[in-house]
Amino acid sequence: MGVAANQVSTTGADITLEEDGTVVVRVKPVDMTREMMAEVLEAQFTLGKVRAPVLVDARRVKSMSRAAQELSAAPETIPYTDCIALLIANSVTVVLANFFVVFVRPPYPTKMFRSEAAARAWLAATRSARR
Repeated sequence: MGVAANQVSTTGADITLEEDGTVVVRVKPVDMTREMMAEVLEAQFTLGKVRAPVLVDARRVKSMSRAAQELSAAPETIPYTDCIALLIANSVTVVLANFFVVFVRPPYPTKMFRSEAAARAWLAATRSARR
């Protein structure tokens, strides 16, 4: 895992803590496994240290195991995740995101977007409403 003051790179994603407190997870073009997701979450928790809005750019992911999805919505994520905006782009990411939202049922507000600007606006509005 590579580490900078506000950025961590893992096998599966690049994670950045932005100045406004948003954690941005840019998933690499990988088949996301549970182990990769554990690295991503560890990086998110290390950077964020508090409950934060999370922007997940999943547009390049090839696939994601059910175990990886379930880990990303486990109770341990609640102290670090206020809400999640999922950026999607193609049929693969749409199916993965729908499966995550409908079957895994994350314990925080989650919504899919095709536009990063719309995703960021929703994160800001959702975070403000939950304070």
